[in-house]
Amino acid sequence: MKISDYKANNLRALVFFISPALLSGIGVWLCFSFSGLIYGLGILVLSFFLTQTFVLLHECGHQNFFANDRLNSLFGNVFGLFSFIPFHSWKHMHNLHHRWTGWRDKDPTTEKTVEPSKNPVMRIVANVSWFLFIPIFYLFYMFSNYWNLGKMRRFLNDYQYRLAVLSVVVYAVFYGVVFYFFWREVKHFFLPAFLLSLVWKELIILTQHTHIEIPISNGEEVKPISYKDQIQYTRSFYTWPFLSKYFLFNFNLHEAHHVYPGMPAYWLDQIDLNVPKEPSYSEWFNQAKAMSGVDFVFRTAKHTNKKF
Repeated sequence: MKISDYKANNLRALVFFISPALLSGIGVWLCFSFSGLIYGLGILVLSFFLTQTFVLLHECGHQNFFANDRLNSLFGNVFGLFSFIPFHSWKHMHNLHHRWTGWRDKDPTTEKTVEPSKNPVMRIVANVSWFLFIPIFYLFYMFSNYWNLGKMRRFLNDYQYRLAVLSVVVYAVFYGVVFYFFWREVKHFFLPAFLLSLVWKELIILTQHTHIEIPISNGEEVKPISYKDQIQYTRSFYTWPFLSKYFLFNFNLHEAHHVYPGMPAYWLDQIDLNVPKEPSYSEWFNQAKAMSGVDFVFRTAKHTNKKF
């Protein structure tokens, strides 16, 4: 097949809904029908489902998961609600991430990772959190990029900003209503599963661009780097093909995604970039966790001599 043949296909998109439907149904049943260890298993299962909703939000945000823009926006908002990320904030800020990948200080999602904080307390918090699996890096990523209207005002045009503001307000009102009227249910199964899912999402997101040598523009006029050349500034990881495709939805194939950001995720495993298929997830995890949080997130192999 030619690259142009890898088009959005509604049936293939719906196939990716099978595992989230199973995980959410099983998780809710276990949480409401049992207690003790079985309840804990239900929370774990739901946390996997909530991790998947973030990946599916990512896919719908590219407007290429379904063949219809309205379906992408509809499901993007559904997954955004589960992920606690307003859809229009995500869509426009994430598109800027793809435009500016390769310039660390121009990419709105990485501009704050140019250098570590000089505050010793913040450095200790970063290191301790990374060691104890407290997902502060993901929380900062989520709130600073997709809820921070001041930051979005700097990066988005007027139309995009108005949509982002509307999205933030609608989501905030929705959460307020749900938390007020359904707090017992939220506290019983959604909140514990969501907090656990933050750990999984951090351990996926940080595989993609962290601890990679990425140029800094230092305020100079620079041009965006072509998608094909962005491959050197991103990282994939590899695991069992079935898990990769039907649980992670090929989200781990991040190099292929950056080279072809308009390609639906269900096709990415068909792309051969002629690059080594490494690291495995376990290799990345062991090396990343062997570093301090400050070294892993804010520095690169040039400083640490640790390569994946």
